[in-house]
Amino acid sequence: METASHRRDTRAWSQDDLTRVLESIPHIVWITTPDGRTEYFNQRGVAFTGLAAEETSGWGWLTVVHPDDVKRARRDWQAAVRAGTPLATEYRLRHADGDYRWVASLAHPVRSTTGDILRWVGTWTDLEEQKQTQQRLREAATASAESMACLDALHLTAPFAFGFVDREFRLRQINDTLARLNGLSADTALGRSVAELLPSEWPRLEPIFQRVLRSGECVSNVDVARVGPGGDGSQWLATYYPMRIDDRVVGVGFVGIDVTSRTRADALRAAVTASMAEGLCALDRRGRLTFMNDAASRMLGWTEAELRGRDMHAAIHFQHADGSRYPKEDCPLLRVRREARPITVEHDALTRKDGSIFPAAVSVAPLINGTDFDGAVIVFRDTTEEKSELERTRRELTALSWVGRIREALDDGRFVLFAQPIVPLLAGEPSEELLVRMIGRSGEIIAPGAFLPIAERFGMITEIDQWVIRRAISLAAPGRRVQVNVSAESILRIDLLSVIEQQLRDSNADPSLFVFELTETALLRDLEAGRRFATGLVELGCKVALDDFGTGFGSFTYLKKLPIHYLKIDIEFVRDLSNSVQNQHVVKAIVSLARGFGQQTIAEGVEDAATMALLREYGVDYAQGFFIGKPAPA
Repeated sequence: METASHRRDTRAWSQDDLTRVLESIPHIVWITTPDGRTEYFNQRGVAFTGLAAEETSGWGWLTVVHPDDVKRARRDWQAAVRAGTPLATEYRLRHADGDYRWVASLAHPVRSTTGDILRWVGTWTDLEEQKQTQQRLREAATASAESMACLDALHLTAPFAFGFVDREFRLRQINDTLARLNGLSADTALGRSVAELLPSEWPRLEPIFQRVLRSGECVSNVDVARVGPGGDGSQWLATYYPMRIDDRVVGVGFVGIDVTSRTRADALRAAVTASMAEGLCALDRRGRLTFMNDAASRMLGWTEAELRGRDMHAAIHFQHADGSRYPKEDCPLLRVRREARPITVEHDALTRKDGSIFPAAVSVAPLINGTDFDGAVIVFRDTTEEKSELERTRRELTALSWVGRIREALDDGRFVLFAQPIVPLLAGEPSEELLVRMIGRSGEIIAPGAFLPIAERFGMITEIDQWVIRRAISLAAPGRRVQVNVSAESILRIDLLSVIEQQLRDSNADPSLFVFELTETALLRDLEAGRRFATGLVELGCKVALDDFGTGFGSFTYLKKLPIHYLKIDIEFVRDLSNSVQNQHVVKAIVSLARGFGQQTIAEGVEDAATMALLREYGVDYAQGFFIGKPAPA
């Protein structure tokens, strides 16, 4: 529907206006009389061929056609003029630098309302610079009102269709315009192959898709003829471009413009920009917003009306991702005027209306009117999900690398136990907690936090637990009192009690020297399995400790249902004990609770004498921490 703002933007075109538009088109444009004699070349044609304007008139342009191609170029053009049908051919032209370059020569007749040919309008496209040509065409088609008006005059303004296929050429995104060409809705077209939807055109289109995937380069201005479900034919001008994630081509995007009938330039711009997933903004020469599409509005939280006329650097690009100031002189939104070239920043940041910052990939291209800078076009996308996916991939790769390192360490016997002393504060015997460490390939000691979570995730923790138990029992055989940790996986997945019983029997070690520490995490997985395991340990003559006591909601339940001898007070309640009244209350409560159940307490994380004194005052039975002794090889 035409809006009031569209009506205000519409105006009659003068000859000077049309000339300026033709001169701004990023192609060599030429116009001929009905009988094919050239009467106009734009400045790109003059610069490309090196011919003066008067030298290109009539049939003068043939002087720059390659000698081997002159006959064919003349024949194709004369045949098109005689038949009144569009021209589509290729030949070599001599560039002003003396080299010959292949060009695509396309021409369409401009007819009166009675069907008579008034003029021929044609273009030469340098096939050796397709990437640059495609970029200029996209900028003109999506951001430049002058270029889109020119496309309308050249009968190239039409409904916009786009889609995206993966590397197996199955549709992953498609808009309604393209879907309707095949009599489908966008939803029903998704997931189908191009060969299935376009069986007659696929033999011609497949090499184009393959070429884009293989080369990573665009293929532009491809004529595609379509016959719709109702038998109506249409002609499309298509561009195929690579879709990349982190420089990897993941599929092919394609954009098509229906050149069957003319449409209004504003309608085309609305269709194009509304269909884009990327944000699109147009700025005037001073960096102020003149246009913003719906995607940009959604990402930034601003409406076009709120930002129109505002300095976009000051509005959305004034700070980096870390909140530090973004100097105006470094801003690509403004540098493009100074450097007069496209600028792309893959890792940038934009600020929303609510002040939040999001990562973005930003491309800025200048709009040139003749030789003057007339503004800029900004295309950006939110890369939050891309960064998250990249980080997830990196974490997975890191985890997989650790799997191999853990497997090697198990096979090579590169695990070792460290012992940290546990001392009595009131009465009792000292003991040690045995802590597993891994030895790296270069002999370095690796802390458990680096490898145990990976071992648990990938099912290797049971092997480590069994190694720890065998080694702990051998160390305790001479009479050392030790405490060891047992994972939830080992309790649930293997008959660990049988392993412990066999090792105790083989080593003739005293079971009463062993304390097995269970965590609330292990008990949460299966309380009944944890109860059976703890009961079995006690029947063997071992003792059981509940580790990290006080951090979970089920701690009191475990005191009633499990045969527990020791409560290990979590380090969070011991750290800063002398300065935290809350922690003091918690520790006193745990001591009182343990005595009520006939259990003893062990405080972890003791780091100073003041804490040690308070623990003794509160009646804690044992203490463990760096103040008493750091873990050392057992």
